[in-house]
Amino acid sequence: MKYAGLALILLCGLTLVSCTRQQRQLQDVAKVDDQTLTLEAIYRQLDTTNGISEMQVRMFARQWVNSELLFQEAKRLGLDNSDAVRKNLEDAKRQLTINALLEKEIFNDSPQSVSKEEVAIYFRNHQEEFILRNDIVYISLAVFSSREPAAAFREAALQGDGWDAAVVALQDPKNASASLITKTDSIFYTQATLFPSKLWKVASALGTNEVSFPVRTSAGYFVLLSLGSYLRGAVPPVEFVDGAIRGRLVMQKRQQRFAEYVDALRKKHTVEINLSGTFTDHDSLSKFGE
Repeated sequence: MKYAGLALILLCGLTLVSCTRQQRQLQDVAKVDDQTLTLEAIYRQLDTTNGISEMQVRMFARQWVNSELLFQEAKRLGLDNSDAVRKNLEDAKRQLTINALLEKEIFNDSPQSVSKEEVAIYFRNHQEEFILRNDIVYISLAVFSSREPAAAFREAALQGDGWDAAVVALQDPKNASASLITKTDSIFYTQATLFPSKLWKVASALGTNEVSFPVRTSAGYFVLLSLGSYLRGAVPPVEFVDGAIRGRLVMQKRQQRFAEYVDALRKKHTVEINLSGTFTDHDSLSKFGE
């Protein structure tokens, strides 16, 4: 009975907290005449992933008040019904509607929709466009809080089934002494992107598939696996430019799809373009790209 009473008290407390939170979100933060800004409205428009501060709320409220004052004054002067505003609204609606159509019919793919074969063919035919401007290294790495587990991991990576098996062993819940801080797998780095900076000297000196000794840094002890290194002026592996190629191919496909789509629409409609009398001479016509 005592526990039931305690549970009821806790439930009431949680309910009170929930209700208080809802009331806070619904409370009026600012008001201009009969127009009200609530905390809930602010939450809907701001990124609340990491919470929002009182300063953010104050700034939003101040901007909202200024905007509302200007809007109400514009309405008082009848500007909301002016020809210029109506024209801008029509133009905005037209463009938003076209954008919605393009998103539905043309831009509905992603770089992931490009196959590996397409990437390989494009790379083979355009290698000269991807010549490296900087040296790069292709590495995996693991970071430990102390030297002993880092050294043990290196020994495991050099024996048995290699680096991947050693990483799997690290992630075993039974391996409580691993002291692993973080790891990355198969990442390209330049000297400017590899941190801490002292790692570059180690990474660039490793041979392919060679594992480094633990490297002490302020962030922990790093163990590196070299998957390859490439000098400035060389052709990189296709993996290095995979994202860029996928982006190019997606754009090409969209451009082609757009042209085909517009051509199909032309066949459904009667289209006339009459430029006679629009320009007085050929120079004027060529000036506009006709």
